[in-house]
Amino acid sequence: MNLLLGISDSSGNYSAAEHTLGPRILGTNPNAAQRVFELAKKFISISNAKQVPILIKQAALRFLQIGVGSEASCMLNPKVCWVANTRTIWAYLVVKHADNIDKANQELRLYWDDDTTSEMTYRIWVELHTLLAVSMMRLAEEGEKIARKAGVKSGKIKYLWADAIANALYEKHHA
Repeated sequence: MNLLLGISDSSGNYSAAEHTLGPRILGTNPNAAQRVFELAKKFISISNAKQVPILIKQAALRFLQIGVGSEASCMLNPKVCWVANTRTIWAYLVVKHADNIDKANQELRLYWDDDTTSEMTYRIWVELHTLLAVSMMRLAEEGEKIARKAGVKSGKIKYLWADAIANALYEKHHA
């Protein structure tokens, strides 16, 4: 539980750890540990990542939204699920804007200007989660080509590979 929520190790859920959401999820929701465990079991068994936002919404856990939830789903079911957090959405925006980092940064700021607890914001992040499927696979494929040329073998789990690439690009280029 602590790993899944980024409490014991930030690499278990960077999105939760970055904003110290793990303790808040466990501390503000009734029966939080059991509810997170039940959600985790559902993530493990799904065969379509488009179910992730639905399962997160149904779990109704305060502070567990698309970023934390999708990262948990990817860690538990990485062949099916991808991460939809700030870093992967930024990478998607870079792809969307034909590798224009300034435009990606501008659009990402617009997502953060909204009330992050609003229903509209949640719907936007659900839509972004769905859009990420294609860009994450493109990122993984492009990264695999570059890695192969450099004599590096990429991982077989495409969504984790894409997440690692998105994270590295974000850290290098995001202003």
